[in-house]
Amino acid sequence: MRQPDADEASDQNVTDAAQRQRFHNLFVVDDHVAFRRVSNAMSKRLFDYSGYYTVLVMNPDYHRALRSIQTILSDLWMHYVINVAVLVAVPTRRTKALVYTFFPYGKEHCEHVRPVVWNVYDHTAGRFEHSERDLFPAKMENFFGCPLTVATFSIYPFIIPEPMGRLEGIEGLLLEALRVRFNFKLEVVLVEPPDWGIAGPRADATGASLYIRQRRANLTIGYWATTLHRNQYMANSVSYYTSLLVLAVPPGAPYTSLEKFRFPFRAPVWLLLLLMLVIGSLVIGLLRRRHVSIQRLVFGAISSHPWFSMINVLLGGGLYRQPGRNFARALLIQWLAGTLILRNAYTGSMFKFLQAARNHSTPETVPALLEAGYELYMYRNYSFVFDANPVIKRQVRIVTAQKFRRETLLRLQHPRERLAVLVPIETLTFLNRNLSREGLLLRLARDRVYVAKLAIYSQHASPLITPFNRVLEMFASAGLIARWAGRYHQKRFLIDQHRQRRTESIVLSDMSGKSLV
Repeated sequence: MRQPDADEASDQNVTDAAQRQRFHNLFVVDDHVAFRRVSNAMSKRLFDYSGYYTVLVMNPDYHRALRSIQTILSDLWMHYVINVAVLVAVPTRRTKALVYTFFPYGKEHCEHVRPVVWNVYDHTAGRFEHSERDLFPAKMENFFGCPLTVATFSIYPFIIPEPMGRLEGIEGLLLEALRVRFNFKLEVVLVEPPDWGIAGPRADATGASLYIRQRRANLTIGYWATTLHRNQYMANSVSYYTSLLVLAVPPGAPYTSLEKFRFPFRAPVWLLLLLMLVIGSLVIGLLRRRHVSIQRLVFGAISSHPWFSMINVLLGGGLYRQPGRNFARALLIQWLAGTLILRNAYTGSMFKFLQAARNHSTPETVPALLEAGYELYMYRNYSFVFDANPVIKRQVRIVTAQKFRRETLLRLQHPRERLAVLVPIETLTFLNRNLSREGLLLRLARDRVYVAKLAIYSQHASPLITPFNRVLEMFASAGLIARWAGRYHQKRFLIDQHRQRRTESIVLSDMSGKSLV
C-alpha cells in the first residue's frame, strides 16, 4: 500500500461547495518542478479527481521531459487521478507528439506508476496514429490478479470470517463476486477490536475508518450504513442492500386468569356494568322494604330471590316464573335487551382475544421502552444510530458478543425481563435458525428503529468506486444480492410477538376455554 500523502489540509475542503469542481483540465508546464507546484495546490474543493487531465510538457530538452513524465504521473496518482494524458513533442520530428499515460494495475505491477506510450499525435495529418484507442481508456476493468486490501470484521450474517482469509456471509459473497469480476486478489485485514470506527480527520479516525483514512486498506465492507458524517471523509459506493435495525424483546408477561376474563371489555364498560348492577341491587333492596303491592307492580310476582333472578338474566339464564304484570314485563324486556347487547359484545371481543397474542405486548418505540423502565442494549457499533439523540444515547448499554450469548440472550427468553436489544433483522433471523434447535428464540418488536443503506467505503476519489458502482447496480437489479441474502435471512425464522397468531384458526379447545388456562 502507498503511504498517505501530505495533503491533509484538503480534508477541510470536502464539504465546501462554494466553488465548482474542475472536471476537464489542461496544464501547460515546462517540467515536473513546475507541475509539482500545481499538484501541491490541488484539493478536492477545486478539482474532481475522477475527471480528465491533460498535461502538455513544453521543455525543449526531450530527455528531461521524459524524466518529468514519471514524476507528473506519480503526483497525479497520489490524488487518485487515473484519467490522465501527458503530451511530449518528439525532438526529431516536431510535427509529432507522444501521448503518455499509466495503468495502475497491470500484469507485472500493482499500484505502481509505469509510463507507457499510449498514442502518437501527427500534427501534419491532424489525427492520432492509433485512432481506435480512446485518449482516456478504461483502466479499472481488470486488476490482473493484483491484491486489494479490505478492512473488515465479523458481523453475522453479513461478514463471516473463515480460515485461509475467506469471507462468507451476505457481503462476503458479494465481495467474492467482485473479486471474480475484476480479477483481483483479496487480502483481508480483520480489525481488532471489531469496529467501524470514527470517520474523521486522519489524526482522529479509529477502527476500520483509520485503515481507510491512512490508506492502509483499499476498501472496507461490513454493514457500512451510509451516513452524512462518513461521507464527509470517505467515498461510498451505491447502496446495494437495505437492512433494518430492529429490537429483540422478551415475549412479555403472560395474562393472568383475571386479565383473561376482563380482557374483552375496557375499564369504562366494566364500570358501567358494575354501576348497573349496583343500581339494580339498591332498587331491589329498597323495594323489598316496601308494601307487597309495590313489589308485585315491579317484580310481577312475589319472589324471594330477585337479586339471583337479575344476575341469572344477565348471564343468559331463564326465570322460573314469568312476571304477570305489564310494567314488570316492560322492565324485564329492557333488562333482557341490555344484557343481550353486553353478551354479544363480550362474545365478539372474546373471539378477537382468542386470535391475539397471549402475552402482554412490549412498548413499540425506543422512547416508550425507556420510559417503561426497559434497558436498551446494543453492540458498540450500532450506537451511531442515536448520535442525533444524545438523551437516548446516554441511556444505551453496550454489550459484547460474548456477554450477549452468555447472559443477554437467556434474559430475552424470560417473559418478565425488561430489556431490549438492537440488532439487524438479518442477524435476528440468522440467530433464530440456530437457536430454535436449542429451544431459544429472539422475538421482534413491532417498531423498526433505523433503515440502513449498506455500501462499500473507500478513500475519497478512489478509482475503485466508479467500476464497483456499475457492477453493484447490475448485481442488485438482477436480484443476485437478494438471493445471497436469502441464504442467511429467512423470514420463517422471524418471530413477531405482535403478529405470531394472526393467521391461526379458532379450534374447539379455544371455544371451550382450555387455551386460556
